[in-house]
Amino acid sequence: MSEFVAVKPILVVGGAVGDVVLTLPKLPASGEDIEAQPQERQIGGCAFNVARALRRLDVPVINGMPVGNGDWGTAIEAAMQELDLPVLLRHGQLDNGWCLALVEPNGERTFVTVTGCEAHWNKAQLATLPLTPETVVYANGYELVGEPGEALRDWLTRLPFDQWRLLDPGPRVDQLGEEFFAMLSDSHTLLTLNRDEVAILCGEGDAVSAAQRYATAHNITLICRLDRDGAWVCDGRNEPQHVPVYPVDVVDTIGAGDAHCAGLLAGLSAGLSLVQAVDLANRVAACVVANRGAAGAPDWQQLQQRFPA
Repeated sequence: MSEFVAVKPILVVGGAVGDVVLTLPKLPASGEDIEAQPQERQIGGCAFNVARALRRLDVPVINGMPVGNGDWGTAIEAAMQELDLPVLLRHGQLDNGWCLALVEPNGERTFVTVTGCEAHWNKAQLATLPLTPETVVYANGYELVGEPGEALRDWLTRLPFDQWRLLDPGPRVDQLGEEFFAMLSDSHTLLTLNRDEVAILCGEGDAVSAAQRYATAHNITLICRLDRDGAWVCDGRNEPQHVPVYPVDVVDTIGAGDAHCAGLLAGLSAGLSLVQAVDLANRVAACVVANRGAAGAPDWQQLQQRFPA
């Protein structure tokens, strides 16, 4: 695939937050004093990471990320302007939240999160977001849980068109509940899950078998991201399809799942098949984990140079 033309707009709904990244030799024990090395402060958050990666691939993005009233909100709006993402949602009372990411030598990361306006949604706010039958919708689990996410959960289950919607529940998958997933039941709903999240949602045992059983029972397609074992597409109707990983030297895994979502969404925007879109997602994610931080998403030329078709 030497050319890539994204057509369908991606509505990215979720949080943009401040990211403070520290690298350290190991996670400290309770009460321990440990020295860390600070990295450059960045704007991140799952939704912002996805939007940034999509814009690198020249995918049309609709900005569904609230911007707050404070220092982080000011920095986030500036970062959005650099990506040509007009602000559609504002919060006049709260600032955006921020996240402390602790990165160990093996690339594993641990997060401490302070929430802000990105965790508070209302129906009037969501009703202003533009939707067409061609719009692909993305949402992340961090903004979906609890009472603050109730309006967003309701909105996602009542989209006016039969369109692709990609949900990345993340580590809060166990807080969303069976009723929510039952209301999402249709062939155009995609859930993307890592190995641990598959076990939480679908049960222990072989991840692919568990995901396929869940997909069959709920009429939802699961995209299972299984590290070195690649990704699997489990739709419950056909045999699970394996999409191999692209091996790279991992620097850190911050933003890996977000990059995978962006590649998948970009593929859907360009009209690729689901398996082709997941293959593109694997390539985009491989580029990100080979660099430090979540901001290393490639443009199309860089992607082709690293992974020739």
